[in-house]
Amino acid sequence: MLKTSVKTWNWLGFTFLLLSISSALLNISVFGSTYIVFYGLSVIGFIIGFTGWLLLKSQPVDSITRIAGNIGCFGNLAIVILFFLPFYFLWGTYIFGP
Repeated sequence: MLKTSVKTWNWLGFTFLLLSISSALLNISVFGSTYIVFYGLSVIGFIIGFTGWLLLKSQPVDSITRIAGNIGCFGNLAIVILFFLPFYFLWGTYIFGP
């Protein structure tokens, strides 16, 4: 039962990462803002992925599930950090400049 739970958490984290990226590419918006959907899915995906990553330490699973779980957790973490509004404005200004 625990092994199924570990797989579910890890694959859900990876799925939320894919949903977040595809929502940004397809310009899916809520209240006229694509950022809300993109960042919201990433935060939820990080919470789910981090839970799966913690469960990975206690239960051995297949390597594909382990890889998907790590990509889901750390991919969502990267999006959450990079696109946090104060950081996003800073690096966006320096890269794309005035």
